[in-house]
Amino acid sequence: MKLNKTNTINAIFYFFIALGVVAVMVAISNRWFIYNINVTHSLNGLVYVIHKGEPVKKGNYVGFSWRGDQFYKPGSIFVKIVTGVPGDEVRLKGREVYVNGTKIGIAKEKSERGIPLEPIKATTLKEGEYFVSTPSKDGYDSRYARVGLIKQNEILGKAYEIF
Repeated sequence: MKLNKTNTINAIFYFFIALGVVAVMVAISNRWFIYNINVTHSLNGLVYVIHKGEPVKKGNYVGFSWRGDQFYKPGSIFVKIVTGVPGDEVRLKGREVYVNGTKIGIAKEKSERGIPLEPIKATTLKEGEYFVSTPSKDGYDSRYARVGLIKQNEILGKAYEIF
């Protein structure tokens, strides 16, 4: 098929119109949504969208702002699964962590980099506290004292796996 100059100009014009529409849609949606890429293997998904301010409950994905430590900088956005809510009991048997009697996982003694890790202490979650976890044995989550319980004011919103 032979393209003439008019068809080429029209194609370029419509491409930039479409690109502009997408850019405007993303800019507008940033008021209500945060897009997050999972850079670890802690969850199955690669891309998550966080609906800002949407309440979370047990079993939901949650996006929250990380307070920072030697592994991740402050303000990093984490996505985990809510596995404990206010009133739930966190208990330990050795380094095995349980929420309301359900085994969440084992708190490893050392990180993949060889840094010692302390497990969370047994507790009952208070109002505004959440236990978050991942199915991965290597997940960095509430099983560890450094992560601990996530506070309501750290939660950005409910997260949804895109792919």
